[in-house]
Amino acid sequence: MQKRLRPLPILVAANIAALGFLAAVELSGSAVAQAFRTRGTYSAASGRIPGTETHAVYVVDETTQEVIAVQWDPRSRQLVGLGYRNMAADAADGARPRSN
Repeated sequence: MQKRLRPLPILVAANIAALGFLAAVELSGSAVAQAFRTRGTYSAASGRIPGTETHAVYVVDETTQEVIAVQWDPRSRQLVGLGYRNMAADAADGARPRSN
């Protein structure tokens, strides 16, 4: 006759192990990349996309000087990313002399 495993002690042991793992993750320090990033300051503006009848929302992170453009797609009920620009890189490119 085969010995039957009792499910209650197995479930209690699994829950204790999961609780220990969760405690270890929660009590560990923050990642280095996240610890030194400054909080962003955001602004948003809407505008028409040139050559179309649709509008987009432009979100600017003033801290990192980055811009993203998004548009709402009513069919899929999701935001669709349209583009990204780094304003600091664009300003540095504009300050360089151009050669013809």
